[in-house]
Amino acid sequence: MFSYSLPELTKKINTKRLSMVMTVMYILSVMPLLVLGHFNWLSADDMSMAYEAHEYLIGGGSAFGFIFEVLRITLDEYMTWVGYFFSATLSSLCPGIFGEKLYFLVVYEIIGILTLGVCYFFNALFVHGFKGDKHLANVAAMLTLMVLTQSMPAGMVRVEAFYWHSGAINYMFMLGLGLFWVGLLIRAVYDKADKRRGKLIWACIWGFLLGGTNYMTALELAIISVLVLIILVLSRISFIKLENVSDEQKKYVGLLWIPACLNLLGFVLSCLAPGNRVRGSQVEGFGAIKSIMIAIYDVFDICVNEYTRWEVIVALMILVPVFWKLSESIEHRFEHPFIFTLFALGMTASNMVPPLFATANIEAGRIQSIIWGEYVVMLVLITFYVTAWVRQNLAGSGEKDVELSVRSSTWIFALVFILAFGSILCIKADPHYYSVTSACADIVSGDAYVYRSENLSRLQTLKDTSVTDVVLDEYSVKPQMLFFSDIEDDTQFWINTVVARYYHKNSVLLRKN
Repeated sequence: MFSYSLPELTKKINTKRLSMVMTVMYILSVMPLLVLGHFNWLSADDMSMAYEAHEYLIGGGSAFGFIFEVLRITLDEYMTWVGYFFSATLSSLCPGIFGEKLYFLVVYEIIGILTLGVCYFFNALFVHGFKGDKHLANVAAMLTLMVLTQSMPAGMVRVEAFYWHSGAINYMFMLGLGLFWVGLLIRAVYDKADKRRGKLIWACIWGFLLGGTNYMTALELAIISVLVLIILVLSRISFIKLENVSDEQKKYVGLLWIPACLNLLGFVLSCLAPGNRVRGSQVEGFGAIKSIMIAIYDVFDICVNEYTRWEVIVALMILVPVFWKLSESIEHRFEHPFIFTLFALGMTASNMVPPLFATANIEAGRIQSIIWGEYVVMLVLITFYVTAWVRQNLAGSGEKDVELSVRSSTWIFALVFILAFGSILCIKADPHYYSVTSACADIVSGDAYVYRSENLSRLQTLKDTSVTDVVLDEYSVKPQMLFFSDIEDDTQFWINTVVARYYHKNSVLLRKN
């Protein structure tokens, strides 16, 4: 036999510097997505969901009156079409109604809220809840965001997640807000004494509003609210004991029933909306039990089998030494990794149940985008829990310092090299492999510029008051990250009628090339 040794780094990675590097990398990774947004254009439901709000604006209504008009529209939608009142309100506020050229703001608001939600939740959980290192918590947040935004399934999933307002504002935007709300619940207990009351008040407000969002997010948050109430009841009867909380913090733990109940109230009001019966009569879904069973199957068939690409696994492996270091200062004992894994995967499955129950499918890109985002967050939490459990059972507490060990540093550098080398090969074969490279491909090829130019040309025709029956040329390009849908060569096609009504035309027709 023979012995050998592999080369190791001579210096340790400083956690603060690693946090800064990861933040810069994340910013650089989303910059092309934001730039691409400046070539974006509203389409399809953007001009139907926001139609009445747009009509009010072009009619010269006041800013104060506009608020009441949007609320009136929301109530009308609640009574006649959809129950998720918060999402319906934001759908009316499409940036395009204030001017088509402002539609670029869509990608900024989606990525902005998603970033806020993930960062706020991770900071609340790891720093305020577990008293871990804030720099390592930020590293985990940045890497999670990079995986979530860059490895998202290609095609309509990315379009509807970031660039189509009507889909993105109801799904990916709400995922970010949902994580933010869970972070508020944690910080309402573990934040500084003078900030807890403010966090609790905001948790109440956002809890109620998020009860009226898409039913995928709303159901998950309702489950969390029920768990909060169960924990409060079990702690009251001394069945479970709260760890590492002062008497003042226990007071705020006892007050969490308020945001939890308000969230459930919003969810119940959304479910009982008269409009749901109208919309439900036009579609047919699976039964409740069948929807749950299919959702559990789809977690493994879609999430594990299709979504978990090689770079996702490498990213989780990079997080192992990060969480290993983060967990050294945590006093809480992690004793049930198998149960927590089942819980996390079960939460992912619960995400799929509403669309299966309502429409018997989860094919829409906006639906798949939020399933993907939820799955990534749960994978990261599973990685943290298992890593912390292993450390507590095998390694003990260890020395506390601001650097990763030499072995952990070497591990991270090796995995980063594998990730970089493998990514180069994948991008070479498919420029659209990652979101950032897909955005760059659309920009560099000129497709994004042509797409915007053709939309500006269409806009000129649509705003020409002398033309009542409009004929528009077909797009010569359809950028993979931007294009959602278009009119057809049939004036009665629903998008044609929507566009005609939005721009006050008798008809709109597509002239195919």
